[in-house]
Amino acid sequence: MKLHSRGVASSTVDPGFRRDDGWGFCARGLVDPGLPLIVLLFIAVFVAAPALAAEAPQCVRGDMVLWGDGRHDDTAALNAWLRGDGLLWAETGEPVGAVIADRTFRLSAAVYAVGGSGRKLERFRLIWPERGEIVSGGTVLSGDDPSEAPVVSGVTVVGGDPGEGVPFDTPEIAPAARSDPARCATS
Repeated sequence: MKLHSRGVASSTVDPGFRRDDGWGFCARGLVDPGLPLIVLLFIAVFVAAPALAAEAPQCVRGDMVLWGDGRHDDTAALNAWLRGDGLLWAETGEPVGAVIADRTFRLSAAVYAVGGSGRKLERFRLIWPERGEIVSGGTVLSGDDPSEAPVVSGVTVVGGDPGEGVPFDTPEIAPAARSDPARCATS
């Protein structure tokens, strides 16, 4: 071990690394040993900040969760999700996301898929036990254009009324604006 010019012990720790001026370990040739670690930290934060600022808000509703287990009534939550609201799975607390697959939903009223919400429901079962109705499928895809109707394919209806599962105009239902930061407002 040799004594550094400032009286601090310095030694080679591993090939390519050395201890300098008490600032920690630096890769030889990659970082100026006199550059404080705090400066490197600031550089890393300010380089990453613009990328983080560009992300859309990822907020979720705190007043409802989605079960998708066929036992709990998911009517209100599934309608909210189909409108574009962010929700959490009740069992895991994880965000639901834009695609739901391989789930069964117990319902007590109608559900409405609106155009423009960017949602996709695939390989699903919607069950109305009180009415004896089961809708299964297939796919329901609500694109990003609010003026386009959702695309329904491979969906079967058992015990339902004629005309069920057919898109129709609903001007009173509008998808939530996913890029609006006010959706995440709290008090």
